[in-house]
Amino acid sequence: MSIKSKLIISYVLLIVFSVSILGFLIGNKSHSSVFHEVTEKNQGTVELIHNMVSVRNDLLSEKVWTDLHYIEELLNNLGEIRIDYEKKVQVGNYTLPPLYAGNTNLTLDTALAQKIEKSIGAIYSIFLLQDDQLIRISTNMKFNGKRAIGTKLSIHNSSDNNCNLDNCAIYQKIINKETYYGSHLVNTDWLITGYQPLLDKNKNVIGAIALGYKGINPYLEKTLSNIKIGKTGYVYVMNSKGNVLVHPKIKGENISSFAFSQEILKSKNGIIEYEFQEVYKMASYKYFEPWDLYIIATANYDDLKSSSMSILKTTLFIGILVSLICVIVSLFVANTLVRPLNKLKNYMESVSKGDLSVHSDITSKDEIGILSNSFNHMLTENKRLLQEVIKQDHIKTEFFSNISHELKTPIHMILSTTQLFSFYVKNENQPIDPKKSNHHIHIINQNCYRLLRLVNNLIDITKIDSGYMQLNLRNDNLIEVIENLTLSTVEYVQSKERILIFDTDVEEKFMAFDEEKLERIMLNLISNAVKFTNPKDQIQVNIYDKKDKIEISIKDTGIGIPENKIDKIFERFKQVDPLLNRSHEGSGIGLSLVKSLVEMHDGSISVKSSYGKGTEFIITLPVKFALEKDTPLQKDDFSKNINEEKIKIEFSDIYS
Repeated sequence: MSIKSKLIISYVLLIVFSVSILGFLIGNKSHSSVFHEVTEKNQGTVELIHNMVSVRNDLLSEKVWTDLHYIEELLNNLGEIRIDYEKKVQVGNYTLPPLYAGNTNLTLDTALAQKIEKSIGAIYSIFLLQDDQLIRISTNMKFNGKRAIGTKLSIHNSSDNNCNLDNCAIYQKIINKETYYGSHLVNTDWLITGYQPLLDKNKNVIGAIALGYKGINPYLEKTLSNIKIGKTGYVYVMNSKGNVLVHPKIKGENISSFAFSQEILKSKNGIIEYEFQEVYKMASYKYFEPWDLYIIATANYDDLKSSSMSILKTTLFIGILVSLICVIVSLFVANTLVRPLNKLKNYMESVSKGDLSVHSDITSKDEIGILSNSFNHMLTENKRLLQEVIKQDHIKTEFFSNISHELKTPIHMILSTTQLFSFYVKNENQPIDPKKSNHHIHIINQNCYRLLRLVNNLIDITKIDSGYMQLNLRNDNLIEVIENLTLSTVEYVQSKERILIFDTDVEEKFMAFDEEKLERIMLNLISNAVKFTNPKDQIQVNIYDKKDKIEISIKDTGIGIPENKIDKIFERFKQVDPLLNRSHEGSGIGLSLVKSLVEMHDGSISVKSSYGKGTEFIITLPVKFALEKDTPLQKDDFSKNINEEKIKIEFSDIYS
């Protein structure tokens, strides 16, 4: 059976099975799912409104603080706050002296109240302190359609509706010359308020100014009333006395006698199922303590049942329709899947025959497209690996060529010299010139040193790669070691007609380093400088103290390095000049080994070069110290005296 047939049969069986299971699950779960969803929506709605009211409370509190200071500043700009005890004004049931701000009479004032209401839209009052009472003498607040002039705040508990715990707390704050901020019930409105004492020129409290904003204003009430949950669900708000503050139908009524209201008032937060006006309901509710009110979101059960049945019928109809459509689509999809798979199979067969030039042109965004991209990436990676193998083979060939040359040259020199000595031995009658003999012995020694240098470098590179090379760190004077090392090479450098200069900006610098490894580094770089300079050229060794690090510079005025070759000089077995066009000897290992030894000291090495003008190698080493127990008590003879053999070994590939 072909893949296409298998796909079609699988699709049809899967569709029939899925639709059957879907109908069964929907029939059993749609009702509870809808209930659960509505419950979550109710809870989410209540939480959202709770957060909205909380944010409004915070914003109004900040606005009260700002606007109260604005009104205080406005009154201060009018002039000194004072009471004119020579005059009397009838304020409600009280006969009071008028309160002035400068020349402006604040008692029974309407102009200032209207100005404040127009500019910031706040409820505003001015109080006069008289007989331990704060009496409203100016306000835009209205009780039963009339301005609340003559109402009071006092410390006395009485039957006066204006005297409650909140009012007493406000009064105590004012007479103590403190500002009051808070929310409390004024008449039937919950206000977010601020009260500021008014002081005369002697700093005595003579009254107060008050500012407030309604917690539930007409805009918030309209917003809450317009919220719909399902077809008949809604949101309403009631206070702790059971008074309905916001409701689409029964605003202003008291429902505290109902059992569900009592449960809401008791538990404060939760979900409740109840019957109201012969309608079975489900509601989520949450208490907002700052305003002492309950936010309730409710929905009718009949709506929930009708919704679940509607969902069930719609789903079954859609399931049948989808089944028919999917059978048709499955034919198309099968063809769509099989065609690129066959195409990709042909590409793979071509690759299996060795043709790496194949490229898949399948660019779909599905798994087949991803498989096509992976196939192309695999081909690209195989091509890269092939090129890498060719490159590595070339490097290996070049390495063996370099090593063969490095081995062959000194061996030929030694063999030629030994043949010459053999000739002298056989011709006993021919006298041997001691000067020539010493010259030939020198040739043998130099080439032996050259072979020894090559072997040492190969061994060290192998040790570094395998992790067997360790540093023998010791706290010592780096300046002294490098200076002695440099001066020990002066005679040899001068014999090559080069000028060697050593300089430092500090005489002592104690730090931890491996003296033997440092000798290898310095001798290699100095020998390179001699090798790639001409007679009369300068070689400078400079040391710079950078506090937490040391910079060692080996600079010459030699032939320099071409710019396009600089990034290759630290690569292993790489040389600037090709083997057959090389003007100097070398295996291409030295600078790679130097870099590795520097990095073992946690340092770095860089190069600056100008072709035809010279080269500068800069070594940067961190200043650190080895533990005392790891530091030898004194230098051995090998470390005290620079070994002349090392110089001969490192300079062995420089011929006179």
